[in-house]
Order: sequence, then C-alpha cells, then structure tokens
Amino acid sequence: MTAVLVGVDIVSADRLTRAAARGGATFARHLATRAERDRGLDAATFPVKESLIKAVGGRPPGFSWHDFEAAPEPPPPWVGELLDEAAAELTAATGLTLTAGAAYVLRGACREAARLRLDGPVAGAARWGSGAGLLVSLAVVHVDRKDARCP
Repeated sequence: MTAVLVGVDIVSADRLTRAAARGGATFARHLATRAERDRGLDAATFPVKESLIKAVGGRPPGFSWHDFEAAPEPPPPWVGELLDEAAAELTAATGLTLTAGAAYVLRGACREAARLRLDGPVAGAARWGSGAGLLVSLAVVHVDRKDARCP
C-alpha cells in the first residue's frame, strides 16, 4: 500500500489580490520559482503551496516557498485518480469545483520533512479551483515510485 499526506487550503481571492498588489514582483519572486513565473503565475499558487505545506506537516526549519515547484509533466495516473476522488468530496462539501491541477517537485526542507514521514523519495500533486470569492486547493504528497500502483 502506498501512503500519502493530504492538505487543503481555502483562502479569500480578494485577500490574495491585495497581497499581490502590495508585493508586486517581489511577492511573485518570493512565492514562485523562476520556472513557475516563466510559465505564468496563477492566482492559485499561494493556496496550492499552502495545501502542500499542510500535507508535509507544516513549515519545517529552513522552509522556502521554492521547496515546491509545479512540474511540467502530469502526476502518475494513480495520484490523479486519488485527487479526483478527494476533489469530488471537497466539491461536495464546499460547492467549489477543482478544475486545474499539476504535479509538484519537492525540494529542500519540505522534501526532507515529507521523506521522513513517508520513508522514501517524495513528490506532490494538487488540484485547485475558485468560486464565490474563494480559492480552494487540495494537495497530496506521496512516495515517488514510478512503479507504484493505486493503494
């Protein structure tokens, strides 16, 4: 059986808009890696990374927002299936549909914190959506085994 860590974040879209307006380019550099900024910073970047932080178990010593980076390739199929199931439950509870998603590479302190909890190389994935003035994100951190099957 494959173990996973799960995190959820729901935040006011207005709050993020104000923070981004105050912080401008500095806020974007602080939150997103160069690769993420080059692909286009999404408003959901903050809640997605917050949900990944929650999945890892909090901000470990040495934490950086760059510990998480959206990957260009999709998550493994079994992770996508797990996210689909959990997203459906979150949608039922909140009324918010999670329409976007990505795989995430974990680095630094957060990778080490997750690795200790899962005992192996780790990766992440998230789904997110918005509605009713909110941004919602659901993330999983899992053992990164190419041959892993759905638990």
